[in-house]
Amino acid sequence: MFFHTEKDTLIGSTKLAYPPFLSMSSGCPVNKYPSMPIAQVRFKAVFCLLAIAAAFFGSSANAKNFIGYTGKGWNNDFGVLRGQCDAKQVQAESLRGSLTEQMAYVESGEAFKSIFPETALVDAFAVDSHCFGHTMELVPSGQAVRWINPANGIGVYLSPGAKSDTCRTYLGVTIVNGEKTKFRGEVCSPSKGLWRVQQ
Repeated sequence: MFFHTEKDTLIGSTKLAYPPFLSMSSGCPVNKYPSMPIAQVRFKAVFCLLAIAAAFFGSSANAKNFIGYTGKGWNNDFGVLRGQCDAKQVQAESLRGSLTEQMAYVESGEAFKSIFPETALVDAFAVDSHCFGHTMELVPSGQAVRWINPANGIGVYLSPGAKSDTCRTYLGVTIVNGEKTKFRGEVCSPSKGLWRVQQ
């Protein structure tokens, strides 16, 4: 039975009860009213439980579920922990202008452009920069992540390596028009969520 009737009373023909598991400490002061009709007790108890559940799930929704190597928390792994960066979602978020706070990224520079020479388009750069950065941020050493850039069709296979202080090694392959090019190197993080390819 949902309600325990340890403190039942009778007023006329109306039976009264309160649920003992709700207390002032839970924020639901139902048992403050031991002479309240049981229907009102049930209504207040259910309402209070719903409020507690809403608060709990609301705080869970705002929680940072993934902690990166740079120490920053992220809500979404964008598929990198499952081995495939969701490049289409990354591109869509980039076009909305909301990507920087959602994903780690690799800073644009000559060293990065030498790996991805076909990133002249802004959304093409955003996909490779953020998929690369989020892979280095979240993926354990020895695992691989792949993606195909929807802006230019280039395929990427990237495997992070060992971490030392604020840097990680990597090796990978780009596939352009069926031609594979290997690359390797090191990225370092000057700040949380940001990576920089070393020359």
